[in-house]
Amino acid sequence: MKVLAPAKINLFLEVVDKRIDGYHNIRTIFQKIELFDELSFEEADNGIILTVEGASLPTGHENIVYRAVKGITDYTNIKKGLRLHIKKNIPVAAGLGGGSSDAAAALLGVCSLWNISITFNELLVIAADLGADVPFFLHGASALGLGRGDELYPINLSFGMNLLIVNPCIEISTASVYEKYDSLNNTKMLLTKDEKDIKIKRFIHSKASIENIGGFLYNDLEAVALRDYPVIRELKAELIKQGAAGSLMTGSGPTVFGVFLNEKEAVKGALEFEKRGYKVWVTKTLRDNKIEG
Repeated sequence: MKVLAPAKINLFLEVVDKRIDGYHNIRTIFQKIELFDELSFEEADNGIILTVEGASLPTGHENIVYRAVKGITDYTNIKKGLRLHIKKNIPVAAGLGGGSSDAAAALLGVCSLWNISITFNELLVIAADLGADVPFFLHGASALGLGRGDELYPINLSFGMNLLIVNPCIEISTASVYEKYDSLNNTKMLLTKDEKDIKIKRFIHSKASIENIGGFLYNDLEAVALRDYPVIRELKAELIKQGAAGSLMTGSGPTVFGVFLNEKEAVKGALEFEKRGYKVWVTKTLRDNKIEG
């Protein structure tokens, strides 16, 4: 059996405050995109046998997918063995949620493979224990995320988007970005609370469109990343130069996306970035939640 695990972008990301448990409360708009890792499942004699293609990742308990499988088998007291192979197409530590998506796909895949009877809410609890973004990947294509990002409310964007995704081939630690944000969040580099409220409310209530999308895209963490990684600013500026209606860093970076009016313009822009050695994907926003391959 094969399951597809989609990447995500954040169309809006506000860091609200720091929690007692060390995490941060956020407000974000998650959007799945048509860039997928591929997970293949088959029964094994015993244990969890995990292999990864396309990235150098641990294959034991340090791997979030391994922990996802272990979590669901422990919860349901299943003693069967599993062989699971991940073909990585989503770059690692890139702000695209690849690991979280893989973990959610593993939960769904194991439940399907073994016909596990478990409620959606039970599955969400297991997902939340794995990571803040994992529950989103059990939901639909778009959602408003509150709390750590695991309090989710489905939203329906009224339009699809042609995207050019550009990764500058560097990895950024999410923890380090949030740590630096905490020391920066009182500066004038960030929008006021009122400005953020206006943006996200208008976004949710369908005031955004492809033509004016640039005025709605926002990410608090971008100001932090731009200081340490000026290449992100360069990528954003180049995306606009190539015809993007709006551009933003996704998550904690360093990946940047541009929203284009049509696929042809996105393809043309991709050629320019490829010449410079960047990783690029021309893709679209996902409109449903079909994950089985």
